[in-house]
Amino acid sequence: MKLSAQLFLTVLTMLTATSVHAQHADILLRSDGVKALVGGAVDLGAEEGGPFFNLDARVFEGVFINPAAPTPPFGYDFERDEPGFYSDTTVPVGQNLPAGAGVSLMLDPFSLGAGTDTTFYWDGSGAVDFQPLTTTQSGVAFTFAPMAPAPFATVDGTSFLDDHPLFGLSGGAADGVYLARMRLVVDGLEPSDPFYIAWLASSVLVDEETAEQLEGALEAYEQGGPEPIVGGVNFAFFEEAVDFANGIPEPSTALLATSACGALLARRKR
Repeated sequence: MKLSAQLFLTVLTMLTATSVHAQHADILLRSDGVKALVGGAVDLGAEEGGPFFNLDARVFEGVFINPAAPTPPFGYDFERDEPGFYSDTTVPVGQNLPAGAGVSLMLDPFSLGAGTDTTFYWDGSGAVDFQPLTTTQSGVAFTFAPMAPAPFATVDGTSFLDDHPLFGLSGGAADGVYLARMRLVVDGLEPSDPFYIAWLASSVLVDEETAEQLEGALEAYEQGGPEPIVGGVNFAFFEEAVDFANGIPEPSTALLATSACGALLARRKR
């Protein structure tokens, strides 16, 4: 089999196996004419036969950097502006976003076991055991800039969007996996269904080059390759966390409706 065909099959497998793996990609933002829709935007640089789009993904992966000089004025312990959010009129799934619409991102509380929080933490040891961040690391916060109700981006006049808000952990965050649930709100549309980003934080990931090296290793590991060892650390546990996130039950329709109404009311009060 030619290399180009192998690369195509790799990307196609990543797109179709959304129930098993998350997306190493930007987050696709579309609409159905009434509601904002979220999915995966893979290989936007067309390096592996793409781009490829889907509206099935609900769990995404993010790899933080432990910066020597945090981006001012935030002072994050760990930070990254990946994944970003993307939409374009050339995308073959969903409908275009309203031109000129503001786009905001909000944290969405959820429950695991007996705990409820917007962000959960697992240190990566033993079996996957996410616990509320507010109880496992008092004073540590997961945030992004800017947070809702302020929009982090505006859809341009041609319905194009490509924006990368800065995500980060502050307050003396520890190495491990952070799982956050969020929703996107686009002016003129109902909020999206909740989606998750599983974030990997490690003190050995000190720059963009190292983070990208790990992302490549994680993708290879997902496809049956060697364990993802970078900087002397085996990060296979991160994929266990992602698999766990993919197994979280979908919220009930009633709960989604209540949550969405709250978000809409909040935006109308701006």
